[in-house]
Amino acid sequence: MRERVEQYILRHELISPGDKVLIGLSGGGDSVALLHILKSLCTRLDFTICAAHLNHGIRGEAAHEDAEFVHDLCDFYGIRAYGGYADIPRLARQRGETLEQAGRMLRYDFLEEAKAFFGADKIAVAHHMDDQAESILLHLVRGSGLRGLCGMAPRRGDIIRPLLCLSKAEIESYLTNENLPYCTDATNFIAEGTRNKLRLETIPYLKREFNPRLVESLCAMGEMLSEDESYLCQIAERELNAARRQGGFDRAALSKLPRPILSRCIRAALNEIGALTDAERGHIDSIIRLLSARTGARIEIPGADVWTSYELICFGHYIKQTGEWEQPLCLNGETDTEAGTYRVVKCAVTERPRDRYSACIDADKLPADTLIRQRRAGDRFHRINAPGSKKLKDAYIDAKLPREKRDLALIASGRDVLFAPGLGAAESIKLNVNSKNAVKIEFIQK
Repeated sequence: MRERVEQYILRHELISPGDKVLIGLSGGGDSVALLHILKSLCTRLDFTICAAHLNHGIRGEAAHEDAEFVHDLCDFYGIRAYGGYADIPRLARQRGETLEQAGRMLRYDFLEEAKAFFGADKIAVAHHMDDQAESILLHLVRGSGLRGLCGMAPRRGDIIRPLLCLSKAEIESYLTNENLPYCTDATNFIAEGTRNKLRLETIPYLKREFNPRLVESLCAMGEMLSEDESYLCQIAERELNAARRQGGFDRAALSKLPRPILSRCIRAALNEIGALTDAERGHIDSIIRLLSARTGARIEIPGADVWTSYELICFGHYIKQTGEWEQPLCLNGETDTEAGTYRVVKCAVTERPRDRYSACIDADKLPADTLIRQRRAGDRFHRINAPGSKKLKDAYIDAKLPREKRDLALIASGRDVLFAPGLGAAESIKLNVNSKNAVKIEFIQK
């Protein structure tokens, strides 16, 4: 069995030489088997291990006994352990979630905390084939797409699952043969909660009435579908890169894609900004509709904003400043604002700005009441060498400046805008051959 796990680790490149692997150790049989197997492979594969245990605050004294067992087990093997406590029932009530949902999220947050404490490279969890079959069935009954039917990946980010090649029965046999002690969570045998009902009632019924090898069949199906999903994602990644433009993605190019590729492009774009790893179908549908919306249309989804800007669709965090504020401009150094930072340094009269978010100006021409502030109704802007001033709003439209760039901090004197990020400097402060105090202004957005 160790050999099978070793080959699975090598085939999926779960552990690299020199890695420190944090084991999520509940004290149950699965995690104890994981600890024992990985410890036996440390020398052969050149990695080290440590452990983390979270008391979920659900089972009272029994949970404290599990924590003591884990502590003693790690002492026995000479493994450093990180412990924690959480009141999952209270958290579930506060969030309006089930114990399963609240526990899962907090458990992974805790493991990341322990990983940082130890400086570990990977987090190993003890999911096995029966867990995989449960996940696939759960996604099926909830109407999941192809990605959900693939089940859990051997590796996702820094989370690895070395036991996905073993069944629950094989793990139990290993524990018996190796005479390994472990804790038993009595709540796992109560048919309450979605997972427990699936494990204790639905899967046994399906195995008895339809397919004795249901677990193996579902896991094999998941692997086959994973290959299909991987291929489609590769195509989507290529198409997304082809549609990539500065500040966003070409809406017309994306709109031409078949929906299976387009939906994966959207997921990849969301993943790039760290949002919605498991985006729901409704979110994807909303973003697809946004492709044909007017410029400036915007939707908010958990963890991100998506908006249109002329020919682009943009993914990120749309920052719109609220409330009135203003502050003086430092002419020798940096000025931090709510929207970003202004940097001012000396420059040559002949120097030219690199883009419209910087400008080389004559500091002596700045009025005494010059301030950094938000745009206001009635603001006007006179672009360098333009025949006259116009409303700031019209200047933004003429420059086709994205809406999310129009609320950045600008430099003004009264209603006259002297510098606006994306537009550059005004005619009144431009340099000429007689300028004695040339400075370069640069705006750095947060």
